Amino acid sequence: MCAMPHVITLNLRYDWPESDWQKAYAVYQTMPGWQPGEATPSWFGGQDDAQHIVASVEPSGLVLEAQLDAALWVGWLTMFCARLSLALGREVHDAEV
Repeated sequence: MCAMPHVITLNLRYDWPESDWQKAYAVYQTMPGWQPGEATPSWFGGQDDAQHIVASVEPSGLVLEAQLDAALWVGWLTMFCARLSLALGREVHDAEV
């Protein structure tokens, strides 16, 4: 396995109601690799670790930056989008698609 950099912006608007962001945060905590207690939402490690996913809310959407094996990234991201879609009642996907 070779960790590679990945970046994606999801179609979650920064100005959505707080109730939607609370639902999203609840999903964050159910995902494999969740790192409780980090300053920013993180999975598998912090931003300085060899393997990680870090989320930030930007005007363009929810940005995920990762350093992971490609197969793990695709599987994790697919699960993340599916769980967010169910929790929010709307399709969550790459904002550029």
